[in-house]
Amino acid sequence: MPRQHSRELTERELEALRLAAQGKSSKEMVEGLGLSISKKTMDSRLHSAVYKLGARSRTHAVALALRNKLIE
Repeated sequence: MPRQHSRELTERELEALRLAAQGKSSKEMVEGLGLSISKKTMDSRLHSAVYKLGARSRTHAVALALRNKLIE
């Protein structure tokens, strides 16, 4: 089982995971949804979520978040 880090995910990180679970790329997340952040910021949120969940990848982080009912 992956090692979870002690800090909880922020709402922004959860939002990024929800969008990733829909199959959106970082570019699609910021451009298609009209978010006023850069792709680099979105990538940073996803990387932080991966780290906090102890995941090996973005896909693994989404799977863990779904399994642990952090996102739907």
